[in-house]
Amino acid sequence: MTNCFLSICFLTLILWQGTFQTLCAQTGVETASTNKVDFTRQPVSLIPPGTTFGEQPPEDWSHLISFVRGQLTRGDVDAVTDTVRYYAEVFNLTMLANAEKNSEGKFELDQVAVGFSMVIDGKNVVVTSQTQSQLGGELSLIGRSVLDGNVAALAKVERVARTPYNLILDAPASMLQENEHREMIVRYYIWVFPENGNIGTLVWLLDPVRGKLKIADTAIQLLPPNMQEDRIMNVKKDKFNFLGIPSKDAFALVQIPQGTPFEMSEEMQSLAAETTYTPETLQALTTAIAKTLQSGRKE
Repeated sequence: MTNCFLSICFLTLILWQGTFQTLCAQTGVETASTNKVDFTRQPVSLIPPGTTFGEQPPEDWSHLISFVRGQLTRGDVDAVTDTVRYYAEVFNLTMLANAEKNSEGKFELDQVAVGFSMVIDGKNVVVTSQTQSQLGGELSLIGRSVLDGNVAALAKVERVARTPYNLILDAPASMLQENEHREMIVRYYIWVFPENGNIGTLVWLLDPVRGKLKIADTAIQLLPPNMQEDRIMNVKKDKFNFLGIPSKDAFALVQIPQGTPFEMSEEMQSLAAETTYTPETLQALTTAIAKTLQSGRKE
């Protein structure tokens, strides 16, 4: 399975390398569809409740970027009650994308959206606390409260910049760092290939320090298509109150989503932590990413 996974990643990379030059050339606003160009930070779009899917993307979406199942398997796991564990693991973080052809027959990145799903009648269904009952979720008061907190957290996920061909998202996340849970940023760089509509995703970790972002790790991850992730979460028992109820930072990611690792080039390091981008700096980042991927995977 591992060898097959790596083969898919590298085959995809070979196909992508030649497309980056086209992508760089088309990043500027002078060639872009005006309704798909924005360099202001905006909340990410949310997947409509009721969206249903199995192993393939749902109707009206071309790609399942990632499907995340949380697993409380690291740290003070004995502090977690069965009820807390159930509701921490029942909701799945889902990211979808849609690529569509423009009037010239080239694929553009129409939208990227996130949401939380749960299994209802054997299917993954995107839900909110207001819609889950009519969709068959049958959540208790505790379940609805947990889901409310999850959906509210999505409001902090921001689209940093977008063009018709690429998009950057910043997702706040509690990360395990030196045995502490720290609020950090997982940055997503998502792009579409105009010729075939394939979508690529890179992620790396940023550290918010005094109002600025810094690179926390120079390793980036090239995620596989249709990524299914069992996300390992760390538990800290001192983040639970006397009733056994966890605080919002009681759980933390052990690592960012994993795919094929690459080491950032120096050029990419100088551009990867910008708070905002311009057409020029986004194109420079795209060029730097291409060089990073062409340099070979991190050993």
